[in-house]
Amino acid sequence: MNFDAYYSKVRFNYIDRELEKSGKFSYKGEERIKKTASFYGDKLNVYIDTSDGVNEDLRIQEYCGRMYNIIRDSNEKPFLFFKSAYSDIWSKNIEKMAEENGGKVYPFFKWSFNNNFYKHVLGKREEILKAYKSTKKEFDVGVFCGLNPYTYPKPSEENSLISWSDHEKFNVPGSSKNTGTYTNDSRKKIYDKLKKSNFKILHIDKVPYLDYISESFKCKTILNPPGMGEYTSRMVDQSYLGGCIFLRKNSYDNGLTWKNHIPEVDFKSGNWESEIELLINNYKIHGDACQEYFDKCWTPQAIVSFIISTIEKNEAK
Repeated sequence: MNFDAYYSKVRFNYIDRELEKSGKFSYKGEERIKKTASFYGDKLNVYIDTSDGVNEDLRIQEYCGRMYNIIRDSNEKPFLFFKSAYSDIWSKNIEKMAEENGGKVYPFFKWSFNNNFYKHVLGKREEILKAYKSTKKEFDVGVFCGLNPYTYPKPSEENSLISWSDHEKFNVPGSSKNTGTYTNDSRKKIYDKLKKSNFKILHIDKVPYLDYISESFKCKTILNPPGMGEYTSRMVDQSYLGGCIFLRKNSYDNGLTWKNHIPEVDFKSGNWESEIELLINNYKIHGDACQEYFDKCWTPQAIVSFIISTIEKNEAK
């Protein structure tokens, strides 16, 4: 197994060193497809998509612009597509298109794209935990994000499988006028629910990264707010530090499932407050479970091992 590799060393800095150490990936240059790593081998190509998926409130399938680009790039060679934000509901069009063109889609992993995580946190866990060990838990839930709505492009007038902007972004044949955008205000809706509850909420937006980290230690639980997709880098830094991070209930998952370690709350259920109360009452146990998931499944070594073992299984067929 040997692959020529093209990717952004900024975007893939989390696993770049492990890819190089494996001796199986020879870095040749910058990304050829937006937010995507491309690996070219003798038997097959491998691609890693690091985009966000789609916010589930929109109730739409993810667009296939990137997949059109990959199919053209693979030029009828079999390929594997590691999808960092994978849903067994909202990624179906992408899976179908891949399978019809000699490809297979695998749920993958999403890491932090916040450089402050690498600069200030990664590798400094014990130092940080020691510094904040005595911090009093003053709040039930921490909400560290802005509340402005997100927008998402609407479909192309020529091809409903892609957005109108995918024609240019991924060089998909045809063209489309700007058909507008969807708007979602998921964060505001969740925050409004929390504010009306009896929980003590800490809401902070736009503070220096280390201030966010220190403030998070005042909270028993931390919300991972949906944005363009269903999860953010807050999942990574809080799991690394053993914080009790929770998501709203969703269909997205990693290559090695987090569902038994990182909790979710169904805000559409009449029992959502009881679900959060259970997390608050057991925040240390849940925090330990989040950290266990990071250490077992979310390290660069674990991720690259997952890539290599999946490739080897497919090459052996």
